[in-house]
Amino acid sequence: MTKELVLGIDIGGTNTVWGIVDARGHILSTGKISTKGHPNPETFMQALYNNVNAGAPAELIPQITGIGIGAPNGNYYSGCIEFAPNLEWKGVIPLKDLSEKHFKIKTRITNDANAAALGEMQYGAARGMKDFIMVTLGTGVGSGFVANGALIYGHDGLAGELGHVIAVRNGRACGCGRKGCLETYTSATGVV
Repeated sequence: MTKELVLGIDIGGTNTVWGIVDARGHILSTGKISTKGHPNPETFMQALYNNVNAGAPAELIPQITGIGIGAPNGNYYSGCIEFAPNLEWKGVIPLKDLSEKHFKIKTRITNDANAAALGEMQYGAARGMKDFIMVTLGTGVGSGFVANGALIYGHDGLAGELGHVIAVRNGRACGCGRKGCLETYTSATGVV
């Protein structure tokens, strides 16, 4: 009996992890690659594609009906990563298109903290909650805002970036080009 499965991908500034899940949120297979060390987004996506196909049981691959990607500065509306300060690749990266080119499966992309908020709302600690904020700490600081049961994307898809709120005037230099952003002090990188 075939199921409809989803491939979830979390792109972080350091590592990228993936999992194949069913409709109830059961994780059937997982894997990981380094986000760093790929000369461009195309070679990164090829490496990710190869890792999923080598790491997942062969019978699961044909059952994948969709891909969801959470990425730093991932824009739900455009399907692109837009000027992510914690990734090696700069500018606007058409990640949705790259994913669909390699995997040949319909893909959605959003900010990684928004993806975490959606996951917590459906399967985790925020299940049943209609209003909450999800804060993620890693290479950077991310945040996802949920109000009245809906994720807040804003007009441009990049609402709620707490990591880039100025915490210290003229403070530490941030990858986004400003100084004193919260993530320069409270992310894993900032603490180190």
